[in-house]
Formats: sequence, structure tokens, C-alpha cells
Amino acid sequence: MWSAVFALSVVVAMDPVRIGITALLIARPRPMRNLLAFWLGGMAAGIAVALVVLLWLRGWAASAMRAVESAASYPIVGQIQVVIGVFAVVIAVRVLASKRTTVPTMGGAGSVAVLPDAVAHTSRPSIRSRLESGSLTVVFVAGLALATPPVEYLAVLITILASSAPTATQFAAAIMFTLVAFTVVEVPLISYLATPAKTLAVVHRLNERISARRHAIPAIVIGVCGALLMVTGMGKI
Repeated sequence: MWSAVFALSVVVAMDPVRIGITALLIARPRPMRNLLAFWLGGMAAGIAVALVVLLWLRGWAASAMRAVESAASYPIVGQIQVVIGVFAVVIAVRVLASKRTTVPTMGGAGSVAVLPDAVAHTSRPSIRSRLESGSLTVVFVAGLALATPPVEYLAVLITILASSAPTATQFAAAIMFTLVAFTVVEVPLISYLATPAKTLAVVHRLNERISARRHAIPAIVIGVCGALLMVTGMGKI
């Protein structure tokens, strides 16, 4: 359980959006206050969801797990997993192989190569402007929203509930997921206390490198998940 939860938390920690928001917040006035609000929002959401699922909804979640395990025993499930896995790997390969799209300039004399995410990013100026405004409420809500990504956190909860560990241990594993997922916030938060200028430079360089490979990171995650589905599915056929 621990190794699976840790692996998923590392994947979430490398989320380009999370790293981008961290770089944005640390570049604003009073970065320590902004980063702390962002981190507190993430921890609050992670703890709240873990408490709800592992304590109050534990019986319902266990029943759902048994139903899923019963359905997974049918041979056709393995075939479906292989098909989905192949589909996911194909999508990942196509995304990684795709080239930059070209967008015509206003003058029509040429074209400018931009990444698809860059176009999407320009369509969301309000989110960035709100974060740049320095509102602690907005920063806190951003932490709440990014703490429990639906796919990864669902996989974590399934892994935790499927284990035979005591409730306290399972809750600790869920908290570990949130802590590791927010490593990109915790490290600069601590290091900024000692070397603010150096921390700012490092975070900006990391953000530039991640942003340059923004489209590749989700594709790699999808490809790995697809490969795992294929291996698991073939073992059931």
C-alpha cells in the first residue's frame, strides 16, 4: 500500500499546474504568506476527504470495493483492460509524437508556432489575475482544488481501502499522499526562509522546464497507466 500511494503522490507532485502556481505565488509580494495559504488549502482538503471516506463512508466504500472485486473476476474484464490499455498507449504515443500547431499571425504573412496549452492558457486570464491579486482566499481555494485530483486520489483511496491495514495506518497513508503531492510547495516554503533569491531562481527554472514539456507529462502518465492495464488484463485472460 505504502509504495503504491507514494508512487501516485510523486506523479501528482509533478503536475505542471501545481508547479506553475507555486512559481507564480513565490514571485508575488509576500511569497511566504501566499505559499502557506496554498499549502494549508491543500492539507485541509486532503485531511477532510480522508476523514470522510475512511471514517464516515468506510462501510459504503468497502461494499463498493467488494462489488468491484466481484465484477473484476470475470474474464471479459481482462479483455476490456487490455483494450483500454492499448487505447491509452496509442493516445500517449500520438500526443508525444505530435508537433507544435501553427497559428497565423494577425498580418497573415507568416505563422507562429505555439503549443496547444499556450493557446488554452491565454483563454484563462481571470484565474491568473486572481492569483496575482494576492487574495489569500483565492490562493487557499486553489490549494483546496488541487489537493485531491479525481483520478489519482480515487486510485489512492482504492489502494488504501483494499489493504488490511488499521484505520489509523490508512489515514496516515492518505495524509502522506497529500504531503508528498505538495512537495513542490513545501520545499520552496522551507528553503525560502534561508535563501530567498536562490529559491526564487530555482523555482522559475523548474517551472520553465516543466512548462516546455507540459504536453509530455500527462501523455507519459497515460502511457504508463495503459501499459499497467495491459499487463494486468493479460494476466486475467
